[in-house]
Amino acid sequence: MDAVLKRKTPMIKNYISQLSKNPSLFIFLRRILENNFKGEKIVLTEHFVCGPDEQVLDIGCGTGEFSVFFNTGNYTGIDIEDAYIDYAKKHYAGAFFVGDATQLPFADGAFKKIVILGVLHHLDDATSARVLAEARRVLAPDGMMLLMEDVDRPKNNFLTRLLHRLDNGDFIRTKDAYEALVVKHFSITENFDIQSGLSPYQVFILSK
Repeated sequence: MDAVLKRKTPMIKNYISQLSKNPSLFIFLRRILENNFKGEKIVLTEHFVCGPDEQVLDIGCGTGEFSVFFNTGNYTGIDIEDAYIDYAKKHYAGAFFVGDATQLPFADGAFKKIVILGVLHHLDDATSARVLAEARRVLAPDGMMLLMEDVDRPKNNFLTRLLHRLDNGDFIRTKDAYEALVVKHFSITENFDIQSGLSPYQVFILSK
């Protein structure tokens, strides 16, 4: 069974990649796999509450699903996928832009809060480091950042390991590997893992 799956993985991943280009279908499938984002919502409401006047940047905002947890008048989402930004603009309030997270078009210290949800596991170490450096640059001196990424854990069950194998992201790391990337740019205030449906995440609350 494993041998068959290993042979078919590239084909299946290519099919999933094509599906993910449809924003409506992409978000529908994620809601199923992640139990309607229950884990992420708990983190956003209990561990990373933002004040009504705090400027928030959502790096890799995707379809804008999590913009509703912030004051949309102070919310900015940026993503490299045009289709996702088009979808976000049609379905959510807030400012949404197509852009590269390694070259953010914002001034130094422009945001009090920054969110990165499920981005770095799509990027190699060098590119992840550039994203983190840019995030640090645009974060206010007294600001905070939330980083939440798919994590490789020994306790992951078979279905989770299968999901990771088929994920579009080729750089799902261990907790220690994420931490090694993060500490070069930020101080860690909180560090814990959560389960959201079939998806385990490592959560970092960070400061400059």
